[in-house]
Amino acid sequence: MLSVSRHGGFTLAEVMLSVVMTVVALGAIYNLLITTQRLTRLQGERMSLQASVRAGSIVLREELSGLSTVEGGTADQNDVIAFGPTGVTYRAMRGIGFICHAPNATAIHIAQGTFSGHRDPQAGRDEAYVFVPGNPEAETKDSWVPARILNVATAALCPGGLGAGIALAVSAGSSLGLPEPGTPVRITELMELKLYQSGGQSWLGARSVSAGEAIQPLVGPLTDGDGFQLEYLDGTGAPTADRTRIRSIRGKLRGTTYALGTGSSNPVQEQLVTQVTLRNSWKP
Repeated sequence: MLSVSRHGGFTLAEVMLSVVMTVVALGAIYNLLITTQRLTRLQGERMSLQASVRAGSIVLREELSGLSTVEGGTADQNDVIAFGPTGVTYRAMRGIGFICHAPNATAIHIAQGTFSGHRDPQAGRDEAYVFVPGNPEAETKDSWVPARILNVATAALCPGGLGAGIALAVSAGSSLGLPEPGTPVRITELMELKLYQSGGQSWLGARSVSAGEAIQPLVGPLTDGDGFQLEYLDGTGAPTADRTRIRSIRGKLRGTTYALGTGSSNPVQEQLVTQVTLRNSWKP
């Protein structure tokens, strides 16, 4: 009896079907990878934007919470120098300590053990504000008297075995008087925060006015026009145009960016509102 045998192999139709199925499967995998990549990039952009806006909120809280305002007070009693809807110039707190030397009108020794601040005082950049108590008999009020810092020596010693000190050579005029040991001294720096444009984008920028610095970006990019907005409130929570009546400052940061490579023209946005109550505001 004759037998018929079939050699192993695939027909052309089977090969074509296999190729088509492979292409379809690879296409599905490719689309899944692209979608995952876009979502990952979008999530990364959003997390970066959230972190940037939160960092800006922390800057506002740290910089503005230590300001002083006195209703109807003098320029030296009010740390808000100039203010507007997208920027503020202020006397920033950089440290505080207590005098440890005998009275002297041209030099201030601060006990290092009592000094607390972001950094040591810097000549030409910072200013010392010395507390001068009022005199009820002369009907004068407590005040903070400015003293320009001419030189700083951090290796000084407080007299009388009181330990290490920070010696400030100052020029303050006769208004400083003769501060007694234990008198508090504030170290301040004139600063500016504002919304500004750089590289075609909007940023929250900062600069040291007293040091003559150029403005530098802190956080961003922010929404053009309204990415950084400030509102100044009095003791009742109502907006005020009088810098001596400011009791709190409400800041709004709105960040925006485009997630590159996601195939979307819609911006990624994040907004955060922070209200800072001024720590040393008071009404005489």
